Amino acid sequence: MNSTEPCGKRWDLDYLMPELPAQGRWQGGPMNQRLRPGREVMVWHPGDGNLGISATDGVATLRLEDTDRTLEQILAAIRPDPGSPAPRAALGEIELKGVKGTLTLGEEVIRFAGLQRIVIWGYSAYPARDGR
Repeated sequence: MNSTEPCGKRWDLDYLMPELPAQGRWQGGPMNQRLRPGREVMVWHPGDGNLGISATDGVATLRLEDTDRTLEQILAAIRPDPGSPAPRAALGEIELKGVKGTLTLGEEVIRFAGLQRIVIWGYSAYPARDGR
């Protein structure tokens, strides 16, 4: 199926697009692979309660779902431990490489160490959906 010749009036899609796009109707690509729930991604919703993530848990990404907060608000709610580097906002995520600290969301506290990033997922990632 990887022919370079046109097949009838259609081209072989494997030839025209050898890799899956990062996002789209195909459920693949680097973004989907990085954020798919699994051992390295922990999903947290408001109401799940306090959470502790240690470096030995093997969690690289904390995915906050339906928090109704922006990345800037999440970044402001992070309190690094003394001597820990400051977290920084990147494109669509907060980078936490080497950061130990706490994230306070309302009355719930997430204590973390060993995380690589925090991402926002769910309806809070799209502020226009709730009338703002």
